[in-house]
Amino acid sequence: MKKFIIFLAFFIISLVIIFIKGSIYTGPDVFLPGFKYGKSLNEIDNESVKNFAKLSKDFNDGNSLFVIIYSDNGFFNKENTKKLLNLTSELLNEPYISTIISPANFPKIVGFSITTYIKDNVLQKEILTDKNAGNLISKDGKYSIINLTFKQNIDARKYITKIENHIKKFFENYYLFGEPVIDSELFKELLKQMYIYPVIMLLLILFFFYFQTKSLKVAFFSVFAPIISSIFTVSIIFLFNRPLNTLTVMIFSFLLIIGSGYGLHYYNAYFRIKDFEKTKKHIQIPIIFSMLTTVAGFLSFLFVNIESFKELGLLVSIGLIINVLLIFSFSKEIFKNTNPKKRPINFGIKYFGDKISFTLLIIFIVIAIISPLLIKNISIKSDMISYFSKDSKIGKAYNIMEQFFNFREPIFLVLEKNSPFIASDNKKIKNILETLENTEYVSNTNFPIDIPIPILYSFSKNNPLLKYYISSNSKIRIIINLTKKGYENIDEILNILKEITPYKYYVAGSALIWNDINKNILNAQIKSIIFAGILIFAMVFIIFKSIRITLSVIIPIGFTSLFNFIFMTIFKINLDVSTSITSSILMGLVIDYSIHLANDEKNTKSPEKSVINVGPPILANGIGLILGFSVLLFSSLKLFKSISLLIIFGILIGLSFTLIIQPYILKKFTLINNPYRGFKK
Repeated sequence: MKKFIIFLAFFIISLVIIFIKGSIYTGPDVFLPGFKYGKSLNEIDNESVKNFAKLSKDFNDGNSLFVIIYSDNGFFNKENTKKLLNLTSELLNEPYISTIISPANFPKIVGFSITTYIKDNVLQKEILTDKNAGNLISKDGKYSIINLTFKQNIDARKYITKIENHIKKFFENYYLFGEPVIDSELFKELLKQMYIYPVIMLLLILFFFYFQTKSLKVAFFSVFAPIISSIFTVSIIFLFNRPLNTLTVMIFSFLLIIGSGYGLHYYNAYFRIKDFEKTKKHIQIPIIFSMLTTVAGFLSFLFVNIESFKELGLLVSIGLIINVLLIFSFSKEIFKNTNPKKRPINFGIKYFGDKISFTLLIIFIVIAIISPLLIKNISIKSDMISYFSKDSKIGKAYNIMEQFFNFREPIFLVLEKNSPFIASDNKKIKNILETLENTEYVSNTNFPIDIPIPILYSFSKNNPLLKYYISSNSKIRIIINLTKKGYENIDEILNILKEITPYKYYVAGSALIWNDINKNILNAQIKSIIFAGILIFAMVFIIFKSIRITLSVIIPIGFTSLFNFIFMTIFKINLDVSTSITSSILMGLVIDYSIHLANDEKNTKSPEKSVINVGPPILANGIGLILGFSVLLFSSLKLFKSISLLIIFGILIGLSFTLIIQPYILKKFTLINNPYRGFKK
């Protein structure tokens, strides 16, 4: 009773903490080395992030958002021109908007005067000849882009609905693109990851565990522990005033899917032994060590210099420990009062024989040998666009920008002088722009270069649009619209700028931040796999004190990790911030199966018998994991789909190796260790 009261008190306190302090942060900076939540961007030890913050300060503006509008009739007519003018005017009147660049107000420079491309209330096709306006109106005149810049320190995500309401007054067909809308869509999906997907996973796992155990009480107990451990774990992070982020929001799913298997193994052992104390003695050690080796896989993230990885690894590890403690604390009450009359389904599990096992092993080895030819094609790429599928709103908006405007998003070149810019500087700047536009990396550049900068600075005092380009008479901003290839080759652009820019300068934009993140992904992947492998090998050897058994346990996870990269090649999945965690996770998951089989074989001395004993709960646990992760296949985020797909196929490889090949390896290693074993029989 006392134990139950303590548990209930912790449970209530945890719920209160989650309700009061719960929050989610979706910024991409959580993937940057050196990022610390709560620190300002200037305090992050990353030049790209600091430049991004400096840009906002220098020009007193914030995030940008692109409104893509479509009309069958095009925009070179009075009706749509009027709509475009009214929409631009309404948006400019909003207090959270700093600047708007649209075809309706884009400056037309005639001599030293500035006007627009609207004549007699009709947008003129002449705008198509202005290369600076190439990212505002498509060549067929049917697509138009309005570039909104929010004021500094404005949470742009909060105003997306208001912006959409303005657009709907005038146009039916539109898309939004840019970091604020990506952030907003990501936030919505992360809420599903917290509240909706875990519920569906719970129902699927509960139904399947009931199907396997024939006991509703046991099925509920198996999912009860991970649910409570998730609540306890998440309350810990909120207690320290830290939010969940794009990675740590998956704690709920990981703990529910992974943690539910421990109760299942406990019950299947109890059904065989029929005595609680004997079952407890038999199953505690393999459960504890399978949990610890899974924890080792997640703790490998602590060696990665990215805070969100460290948090995910630490929190899932804490959750799994709490999960096992709950199982051991309440298993006596559950199992002692359970009369296991109906035999759990064994799925027809048996040892398939040496020939099948050997053949499958050879197939795996051959694939492993040729795998370098496949793995070399994996693309290391990560950005917020890659989170979304092509048929999503974000994906469609990106496709339009790429297809009709040949750019995806800009970076900004800020030029500075110790003295004011003079008229002769225009020629130097023009050379910079022309050099950039002659590369395959830049779609077009945007700066009113035809007016001498001193005059432009004077005009900007009365023209809000020109202030977007000019911070002071000695500091200007040039917009560089990147092609897809440019986005993927940021370092090449930076090298070009270094060679051709005769001024003090800095370059800013989210593309540079993601470029830095991508540089650290491969390093993070290698470190996590190495440390996970070392930790798991050490733990398994400590458990069994046998090289034979340790190798039989380690070999399956080695093949599983290798096949993870093969599946990335087959399904054309990039190595990014999300998929880089799957190898270590799979190592931690598959090792559980190998440990249970090896532990039982240690007692039975018969790999064939051990497959029959522990094969059913291993297969049931694997199917439960597959069912759980399959829910993420219906996510609108490609990020979660990719993780789900890789883990599902990784588990299938792990199950195949553990149930078919590992018994064969145990037999052969035993014969090697004891060549007279057959004669003694």
